[in-house]
Amino acid sequence: MAPAIAFRSVTKRFPNGTLGLADATWLVAEGAHACLLGSSGSGKTTAVRMLQAALRPTGGSVLLLGVPVDGPAFRQARSRLGIVPQLPGMYPDLTAGEYMTLAARLYGDEIRPDRAIDALDLGEYLQTRMTYLSPNFQRRLALAAALVADPDVLVLDEPTAGLEPDDAHDLQPFLREAMRGRTAVLCTHREQEARALCQEVAILRAGRVVAQGTWEDLTRHIRPRLRVAARQGADRVLAELERLNLHAEAADGAVLVSTADPQQDGAAVLRQLLDAGVDVYECAPVAPEVKDIVLEAYQ
Repeated sequence: MAPAIAFRSVTKRFPNGTLGLADATWLVAEGAHACLLGSSGSGKTTAVRMLQAALRPTGGSVLLLGVPVDGPAFRQARSRLGIVPQLPGMYPDLTAGEYMTLAARLYGDEIRPDRAIDALDLGEYLQTRMTYLSPNFQRRLALAAALVADPDVLVLDEPTAGLEPDDAHDLQPFLREAMRGRTAVLCTHREQEARALCQEVAILRAGRVVAQGTWEDLTRHIRPRLRVAARQGADRVLAELERLNLHAEAADGAVLVSTADPQQDGAAVLRQLLDAGVDVYECAPVAPEVKDIVLEAYQ
């Protein structure tokens, strides 16, 4: 079965010489929930704009539902794609209901917005002008507009950008509901958000896909670590661990200790530090982070 989304050796060089994507290959299977994870400027929005044919690749090919985005048949495939753009533009003088009606008409007179409104629980806000909606509700409204034609593929470009952490967390159940039952791509710089919503991830760095796969696949070969924190501070912990011939490094006021088996070795490390007079108040395994995956990819 052909992937729902396929970037094959895609390069995008802008007229000023800036490289948006560099020989990027990335496949998303039909029905998968995948994340394009990277910092600002890594190429996420460039990839989204290519997927909707707003940008053409300098080299390589981009396919949506098996159809080249620069081919004559793309218009039909594009109607099966829903996109929530980063910081979507709003019409402050429209009510939420008028905005949804406008979004539905873009897909034809037969499209009704009711189902999307119900899915995002927006019914009681239809008479509210958009200028009076909170940023969180504006994002829910943009999400409902992307769902109005019941797309087969949904792309979310930084859907929580600019939101306070609590608001971003509160939006997650609505993002998860919108993604359910369809191919979905989340573009974000937030690792926690990516882990919560997607089973697969592609990590972008300076326009290059440096790693991709399931979270389990990408972290399987990374050496596990213990996080150790003590009242005397990181320097004292590092000195004791060096005496024990354990590799460790300081991180955010604590110490990360490389070990083959954090669950088994943690008790021994804790006991040795306590015997040395170190007042340990934290000694626990830590999950590998994106920066660890990136470092592993470059080794």
